Amino acid sequence: MDSPPEGGERQLILRVATRLYSALGYDNTSVEQIADAAGVDPADVNACFAGKQQLYLEVMEQVRELVTTTLQARTDELAAAPPEGRGQALHRFIDAYIDMCVAHPEVPALWMHRWLSDASDISEVETRDAQPLTRFIVNSVTRLAEPVRADPLHLTYTMIWCVHGFVLSGVLDGRGIRIGIDDSAQLGRFRAHMHQLFGRALGLPPLSGEVSGAT
Repeated sequence: MDSPPEGGERQLILRVATRLYSALGYDNTSVEQIADAAGVDPADVNACFAGKQQLYLEVMEQVRELVTTTLQARTDELAAAPPEGRGQALHRFIDAYIDMCVAHPEVPALWMHRWLSDASDISEVETRDAQPLTRFIVNSVTRLAEPVRADPLHLTYTMIWCVHGFVLSGVLDGRGIRIGIDDSAQLGRFRAHMHQLFGRALGLPPLSGEVSGAT
């Protein structure tokens, strides 16, 4: 059972709720389960967060803050990069998102549950958190996409879909065994694939050491 970390009971409940919501989904997680996992009374959960819904909204707000903080410098760099520096800026942008999701798999897990209609009655998560964050990323991709008439919105979502899918599910190897982020070689292959995929989509020349794919 968890013991309260520095910051007290409220932070413990928030941490436990994040873990349970990402594992089970909002709809399949009760206040009683959160209280039991945190070692507190259900009344304490309600006193700290005024109910399950407010607790969920604070979990998703923390996710938004984490993603924004992680990508702020990389999106600024991507938007401002000169032509000769766009390939490296793109790699750092992609790597920042991959690394964040690998370090915090609860982020793609929470959003995967929403994609499957979890907490569908709490629509403000999309309008309050997802839409501004998506627009923030799209605006940074737009400058690279315009010269080749690529679709910056769908490029952004392609990155999100691919990274979330790989982090949560990995791939099947030739033996039918699922491997993913715990396998450093496979993670490296995925990272290189994303660099190449988006570099080609945006018409950027391959960087030194990359395979162009031309024959």
